[in-house]
Amino acid sequence: MRTLEEGVEHASACWASQLNCAESVLRGICFAQGIELADQARRMATPFGGGIGRSEDACGALIGGVLAIGVALGRTAPEEDRLKSYEAAGKLFQAFQTRFGSTCCKVLNRSDFKTPEHRTRCGKYVSEATKLAIHILRDG
Repeated sequence: MRTLEEGVEHASACWASQLNCAESVLRGICFAQGIELADQARRMATPFGGGIGRSEDACGALIGGVLAIGVALGRTAPEEDRLKSYEAAGKLFQAFQTRFGSTCCKVLNRSDFKTPEHRTRCGKYVSEATKLAIHILRDG
């Protein structure tokens, strides 16, 4: 397992390399947790950029965090416990909403995908979603 800071740095590096918000957060959290992602798992995050296919709905950084929680705590069979992942995802959702006042991409990003301010603004959401999810996975 790596430090929280290393996870946030990895997510930020992914964002800087032009991966989208969901991809960056998923990769940063899994990196910190020592989880190797298969190519299929990495690709699953791609369509969530821009609030689900640039629909500007649910924040992709938040979704990337929820996906990483699923990787860490999700189940592979119906008889396994799903409540741990539900609880962790709910905590992430609430913490993100409390921190930023919204979970909606359109509100957070202001319908701006073309300016340098977008990269700065959404980079903050990438870093914070990564940090919050790692805290939740490690501390409950």
